[in-house]
Amino acid sequence: MIAFTNPGDAPGATTTTFAMALTWPGRVMLAECSPAGGQILRGYFQCQVSPVGGLWDLALAAVHGPEAAESALWEQTIALDEEGQRLLLPGLVDPFLATELSAATWENLAAAFSALPFSVLADTGPISPEQPFALLRAAELVVVVMRPTLAQIAAARPRVARLRQALGPTVPLGLCLIGERPYTVRDLRAELGEFALTATLPIDPKAADVLSHGGGSDRARRRIEVSPLMRAARTAANHAVKVTTAQRRALTAPISAGEGLR
Repeated sequence: MIAFTNPGDAPGATTTTFAMALTWPGRVMLAECSPAGGQILRGYFQCQVSPVGGLWDLALAAVHGPEAAESALWEQTIALDEEGQRLLLPGLVDPFLATELSAATWENLAAAFSALPFSVLADTGPISPEQPFALLRAAELVVVVMRPTLAQIAAARPRVARLRQALGPTVPLGLCLIGERPYTVRDLRAELGEFALTATLPIDPKAADVLSHGGGSDRARRRIEVSPLMRAARTAANHAVKVTTAQRRALTAPISAGEGLR
């Protein structure tokens, strides 16, 4: 599981997560887990898909444990492609329901996501006390999505520091910048610390608008597949797979002679 978050001010984290899910190299589920509610059904799908089910119904099942959540998962997802290789778990329709999700429920959801035999990209909303930290702690990588502006850096500095403190050294952070100006990845590292993964997505208003608000013809939707945004998202997705695979191998590598506890 890879969790996506942001320092606030709507930098495009949901659009970024959506773009990476659509270009992911393998089966994947995009889980809208922001306490502020889901966006893709009312944005990309323009309210043409019934909002029944999704995260809320899955959370009701998760009260009975991660196994119950995993069993109920398939009834709550929507296929994003004809092959069913890309799935969407729609987020909350009513954000006030987020206050009814206990820490134990989020922990069961995290366990269910982690047990799935394919990747899960969890959009967890802005860094805040209301975030589902159980998902962040269970993730193999937490990606901070932000714009390289002075306002975003100022907002990110205390929030990323709190995030690092809450997660500790076991969950690495990644950084995904939307746009390349006025500050660079090097500038952000100097201000926010090192990251296990860095990626930059271009500012591509046409493609981002389709992902965020839907609309347009089927031809317009097909056209974004070769857009600068989607090409960069595909590169970032492949990089994320390599980083998490390397981490998994490092954790499971046998200890050679002389490397045991001393």
